[in-house]
Amino acid sequence: MYDLIIIGGGAASQSAAMYAQGKQLNFLLISERLGGKVEPASAEGRDYMFGKMLIHYDAPDEDESDDRLIGSSVVHQFERQLKLLHDRVLEDRVSSLRQEGAIFEVETVNSGVKQARSVIVATGAQPRRLDLPGVADHLIANLGYNTTHHGDTLRGREIAVIGTTDEALLSTAEFAQSATKVYLVVPQLDAAERPELAALANIQNVELLQGYRVADVKGEPLGRKLVLERDGTRRSLSVDSIFVDLGYEPATALVQELVERTAAGYIRVDRRNATSVPGLFAAGDVTRSEGEQVLTAIGDGARAARSAHFHVLTSQSVQTVNPAP
Repeated sequence: MYDLIIIGGGAASQSAAMYAQGKQLNFLLISERLGGKVEPASAEGRDYMFGKMLIHYDAPDEDESDDRLIGSSVVHQFERQLKLLHDRVLEDRVSSLRQEGAIFEVETVNSGVKQARSVIVATGAQPRRLDLPGVADHLIANLGYNTTHHGDTLRGREIAVIGTTDEALLSTAEFAQSATKVYLVVPQLDAAERPELAALANIQNVELLQGYRVADVKGEPLGRKLVLERDGTRRSLSVDSIFVDLGYEPATALVQELVERTAAGYIRVDRRNATSVPGLFAAGDVTRSEGEQVLTAIGDGARAARSAHFHVLTSQSVQTVNPAP
């Protein structure tokens, strides 16, 4: 019997595991792989083509201070430490989660059923992809689904952002500070009433393209070609990079019959990351539709683990202590 089982391998789950380890909880993290949507650490000494730029990656200097680590680097640090805890990480897929009284039963594909007094669900969310039948898979894979980690690397470039999520609009404003041109493609006509769009349209190097759907994406030797269509008319854009944020689909299949969810399908949690089921907590992208940030997920995971710890301490049977003779 575990005190805590953590389902998921991303930033929130790893942060929860590190908290549990620090509190010496008997915990188990179950995931098919560690890392979540954080990219694996890049190999050293390699060259990468980014749009029209050739980027060379070298390992950081040995004396580089830890305070320069960004969110992804923190997760890589967590991953390295967790891999040393062989009895705390199970590489497997969870097939079902059920509750028997005060105990949770987590069934895995290859390792049977694991029991715990508390569970943290940190299964994340998947980005909604462009519906482009017939487009080569490698072109879809090359689209940037995260619009927040590039900043000055796009200075002087032409960029297309597709979507009207909060993240897409914020990123358009950020990119406009350094890019030569930012095209904001707004597929939904009903989104045109958002006041943020009017504010973005007033930025000199932002062009708002309302009501366009993406008809095609082509790879060019030195960039990308985006083909848009509206009312039967097509327009082609040659850009260095394309970013898509059409929202996310939370991975809630395990708990859809157990917990309350929001209208958008996310797990509803309170300020302690507790769900509607005592002992069952959730953290990270599976709980919200905005702010898909690694550092936010790290904070979520630690808070959920703290709440789970409190639940375990307060739900255990009180042991009678015999007075000293």
